[in-house]
Amino acid sequence: MTREFKSLAFFPADHAEAVGGKLFVHGGYWGRLNFPVFPHALPHMALGVVLEVPFAAYHARHQFKIGMQDVDGHEFPLRVDGEFQVGAPPDIQYGDPTVMPLAIPLNNIVFERPGSYVFTLAVDGEEIDRYAIRAYHVAVPVQLNLAPPPNPPQSQAG
Repeated sequence: MTREFKSLAFFPADHAEAVGGKLFVHGGYWGRLNFPVFPHALPHMALGVVLEVPFAAYHARHQFKIGMQDVDGHEFPLRVDGEFQVGAPPDIQYGDPTVMPLAIPLNNIVFERPGSYVFTLAVDGEEIDRYAIRAYHVAVPVQLNLAPPPNPPQSQAG
């Protein structure tokens, strides 16, 4: 029996909730953020996580860590630490793994500049997944409310 955790899913979403052993997601699996100015704060997002918990890891406490790095590998000021413990469901067969969904809400993440960023997921100190996104600088379209030119005077031909 293996003690290795597997990431079955790890992705950003507009909103995510883990309820009743299921992960409910709105606007998931995106990889592009468009901002008109930098630095820019993303007011709300979530990370969806689905872990496969190996049978040999049941009934023990485990730690997870979610972080973020920029393109140069520098740690971002985003860090989520947590702990979990999974018991064996009563109907599981000996040796079978189980699935554990997590939804991690994140608020006001500040992107200092355009570029690539990566979310990282570790369990018990071992990185098991990464998800890359990119922040782009996009110009805001300017809407001009120009009135149509006045009608030229009609010439009277005789």
